[in-house]
Amino acid sequence: MSDKPIEAAAPQKAGGTETPRSADRLDAQAPARSGPGTDRNRPHSVICLKVPLTLRRSPLSGVARWSYRHRWWVLGSTACLLALGTVMGVRMGNQWSNGGYIADDTLAQRAESVARRYAAGTPDLILYIRSGQSVDSPDVMRQGRHLTEVAAESPGVASALSYWTTRLSPLRATDGRAALLRIDLEGDDSAAARTARDLVPSLRAAVPGLKLSASGPAWVNVTTTDKAQRDLLHSELLNLPLVLLVLALAFRSLRATLVPVVIGATAASGALAVLSVVSRLTPVTVFGVNLSCALGFGLAVDYALFTLSRYREERARGLDAEEAVGRAMSSTGRAVVFCAMTMAVCMAALLVFPLGLIRSLAIASIVVVVFCAVGTLFLLPALVAALGGRIDGQAAPLRAPWRRFAKKLSTGSGWRRIAVTVTRRPLLWAAAGSVLLLGLAAPVSGLRPALMDESILPPHAEARATSETIRGAFPHPPERQLTVVLPRTDPVARAADLDAYARRLSLLPGASGVSTAAGDYAGGRLIEARRTERATTQRGTLVVVFAAGPVQSRETTGLVDAVRGAPAPGPAQVAGTAARLADTRRAVADAVGPWLALMLSGVFVMLLIFTRSLLVAVKAAALGGLSIGAALGLMVLLFQQWQLLGPPAGGGEGALEITMPLLAAALAFGLCVDYEVFLVSRMAEEWRRTRQNTASIVFGVEHTGRLFTAAALVVAVSMGALMVSEVSLLVVLGATMAAIVLLDATIVRGVLVPAVMQLAGPANWWTLPVRRRRGPARPPAGAKTK
Repeated sequence: MSDKPIEAAAPQKAGGTETPRSADRLDAQAPARSGPGTDRNRPHSVICLKVPLTLRRSPLSGVARWSYRHRWWVLGSTACLLALGTVMGVRMGNQWSNGGYIADDTLAQRAESVARRYAAGTPDLILYIRSGQSVDSPDVMRQGRHLTEVAAESPGVASALSYWTTRLSPLRATDGRAALLRIDLEGDDSAAARTARDLVPSLRAAVPGLKLSASGPAWVNVTTTDKAQRDLLHSELLNLPLVLLVLALAFRSLRATLVPVVIGATAASGALAVLSVVSRLTPVTVFGVNLSCALGFGLAVDYALFTLSRYREERARGLDAEEAVGRAMSSTGRAVVFCAMTMAVCMAALLVFPLGLIRSLAIASIVVVVFCAVGTLFLLPALVAALGGRIDGQAAPLRAPWRRFAKKLSTGSGWRRIAVTVTRRPLLWAAAGSVLLLGLAAPVSGLRPALMDESILPPHAEARATSETIRGAFPHPPERQLTVVLPRTDPVARAADLDAYARRLSLLPGASGVSTAAGDYAGGRLIEARRTERATTQRGTLVVVFAAGPVQSRETTGLVDAVRGAPAPGPAQVAGTAARLADTRRAVADAVGPWLALMLSGVFVMLLIFTRSLLVAVKAAALGGLSIGAALGLMVLLFQQWQLLGPPAGGGEGALEITMPLLAAALAFGLCVDYEVFLVSRMAEEWRRTRQNTASIVFGVEHTGRLFTAAALVVAVSMGALMVSEVSLLVVLGATMAAIVLLDATIVRGVLVPAVMQLAGPANWWTLPVRRRRGPARPPAGAKTK
């Protein structure tokens, strides 16, 4: 390397106090130097001397100065926003959605629309009715018919079928003391959940002599919404004290700690207010509220942490508060804007997936990211002005025993030693870091994706317990039924063809039986004949195929394909839970390629605009890809294979709910690129000042390492607080994000980035040419002007 020794980049010290350095244009007013490293021989007083500033102010600096001067107007508006978000969040109550985990406009969805004409659609609500005597006894029969009639006549109910009105054997328990009531609700998932919330208590009151418990997608949504709202309160109660502790150690000032906390609370509250409005136009999942509070608090604190630290550096150089906050926004504020835009690009790419749940989470993330950036740009200067010199870093240090830990956290000497060590042997450290990340990503090959069901709830939840009871008490649970709709097939005229068709279906692998209007089949034989009367005006018929395995198993998915491929006596459409889940998995798999292309290309373009360095943009995208792989690998390892925090969500044992890997990958990539932007921006400033690659790398790591430590801890605490949730989806997301953020802030930022940039050398700073605007022609020297 042609760089001078690392020691040349060490900060100057006077009287034992480290003097912060900046890459601003203040150096242009210093005496001329003969080489990039001669500034270390300049007297210390030159760096700290107050000099008149004639800098070209950026728009962000103007925004900061305006907020600084109009502090009370900004703070008053913020207080109103906080109150508005709180009120609207409380008013929403149970209006948040929890559906959207089934893809729209699939073959199964179209088949469901046809099956509903025959009152044979997939039930939204399943009631398990238990009696102390046989369900065929006169008293139970009377109560069962009455219950079915009450359900069918209730508002929002499309149809209600029970054993007592149909006498179908799949609706009768094996022991004969329990039966099922299948209810199809009107509207989308959100409307069905609202109907179920009122319907179930009224049905319980209608038959006090029967024991009634509920399950089905609508009741799973109701239960999950209630638990997610309670978990939000618990996680925030855990999150806030821990975040305050981390920030107090980072700043060594309780007053300075209030700035990031206020911005984080404002971002979360503002996002909640906006999502309340958005929910009037499109369903917003209750998980979006949890994610907004956790992600918003973590990101806002990160942005404020970096900006406030830069402000304190400028103040230490002798600038007044308004000038310091303006200069901080000119440099770090620009990085904050690009970080927010990059995170928004990552989350917007999720909109290509055909799941309402993923789209809702993406919208919630984009909204909260915007509030984080806007809050940092406008609210931070106002808070600086209101608090005055109390946040400049000159307050008395914390008392023991916290003083010792705060000092360690606030110094960059440890990160400097790490950077020096890595840059001396960059190839070795780059290989070691890459092997570690690739090793963590290896378990991704064993990922078994599933879709959300009642298994995301704790075992004691009614919806989950009832579903497990039904699976054990009934030979053919409703979720394992595939309904083949033959709308143009006459069951009388084509009786022979229907009989042959049912026999073929009963021989398919994974099928335990088949039921038609003519009887029940199993193993290619007619087991029980059935004689039914039929109206002459009826058109079409139904064939029900019972799956032997779990609804999300490979065996059942193969059965869906086999039923669709079997020759039928007329046009056939396959409906049922298994068919809907199989089509949804395929739709999600088809969207993975476009999602990755959009996310990677979008982030690459953003980084190219920010750095104008092709190599830095490619390197950031590559390291971001490694971080994505490590995040997904950790998720598979912790939850699907080891199950350290309990069984994974969705699809039973050995599977992961598909939305969480996708969301975790997008969030991990966005956060990793955010940290990359902050780190590279400081390196680039030092490179422009010294033209020394190694010194710039060490400087960047040294002056951001402690901030990455605090920022990673804040995000890890904010996202990790979701682990107290009873909903396993949030537990999976919180644990994965906490692990990957800590891994990225240490291994990636501390080892891989400096190692790769050291190997690249000066090529890091090869920038694309910029086309400059032509200004007015200057008059020749000595010419007179009018």
